[in-house]
Amino acid sequence: MRKLYNGIVIVLFFFACEAKIIIPEKLIGKWNPTYYIQNKTPDGNWGSWIIINTLVPLPTIEFSAKGRFLTDGKDGAECCYAGNRFSVSNNIITFTDTKSCPQMSCTNCFQWLIQRLDSDTLVLEVCKTRSKYVRAE
Repeated sequence: MRKLYNGIVIVLFFFACEAKIIIPEKLIGKWNPTYYIQNKTPDGNWGSWIIINTLVPLPTIEFSAKGRFLTDGKDGAECCYAGNRFSVSNNIITFTDTKSCPQMSCTNCFQWLIQRLDSDTLVLEVCKTRSKYVRAE
C-alpha cells in the first residue's frame, strides 16, 4: 500500500511540475518584434501595452536548438544586453558568452523572464519592460 501511495505522489509531482515548465523547444526559432511594450509603473504594477514608434527597426531575435542567440542573423551579444549563448531554466533565459564593455555602467540584462510562450506568441520581460514577439514565418 505504501508503494502505491508513493507512486501516486510521484506522478502528481510530475504533473504539477510539468505545468510550470516552459519547454525550450517552443522557444527555438525566429521571433519578430510586434513593437508592443509594457513598462512597470512606480508602484510596481504593469502599465498598459503601448506601441512604440522607432526610426530604426527592431531586430528579429532567434534562439537556436544548439543554444545560440542571434539578432538579425548575427551574434546577439551587445553591451549590457544578452549574449551569444543561452540556456533556459524555470522560465528564465540566461545568457553567456557576453560582450565585455568596461567603459559602460550597465544594468544586468543577461537574464530574461519568459512571461508567455505559445506556438506563435512570445512575451519577454527584460529589465523591467515586457515586449511581445510573434513567430517569424
